[in-house]
Amino acid sequence: MTRIRHIYDEEAEIGELLNGCREKDPHFQKRLFERYASLIFTTCRRYNTSWYPAKDLLQDTFIKVFDKIHQFDPRKGKLESWIRRIAINLALNAIRDKKMTFVEAKMDIPQEEDATGFQGLSEEKILGLIEELPVGYKTVFNLYVIDGYSHKEIASQLNISLSTSKTQLFKAKRILQEKIITLKKKSYGGF
Repeated sequence: MTRIRHIYDEEAEIGELLNGCREKDPHFQKRLFERYASLIFTTCRRYNTSWYPAKDLLQDTFIKVFDKIHQFDPRKGKLESWIRRIAINLALNAIRDKKMTFVEAKMDIPQEEDATGFQGLSEEKILGLIEELPVGYKTVFNLYVIDGYSHKEIASQLNISLSTSKTQLFKAKRILQEKIITLKKKSYGGF
């Protein structure tokens, strides 16, 4: 019964935040920002590894959220997901604006195997390893593995071919596996 009450209370709070933000009330905007800022900042950092560009992306995200809040329909999804989608889209726009190029490489890519070896590593260490990836690999890895986009969606968002998306993911995973093996060897003196 307490779980149901908690869900009801949370929905009521979000409804109150939405109504206040739709009326452009700074108090409610601040509360919405405080509720989601750290979560969205983590998303921003995955796409913009430098601190200040990620902070700028966070700010731009909430400016757009407050501007478009009237378009959010709670019957179609969670507010958190909607805000995260805005952050990702803005991050992808910034990446496209930098005229990032993806290297198209034809290669046989093994079927999906998700044995990147992240078990036992802290979230901070994992994010650090992902941040070290080249921007194209990191972008596709984040979109596919963390944010759940399909290769078709990634190809469309980044204006690349389906095979380029798959190749970028494969190479990102390979680099991460090599880094994890090296890290574990240093930490444990081998296996």
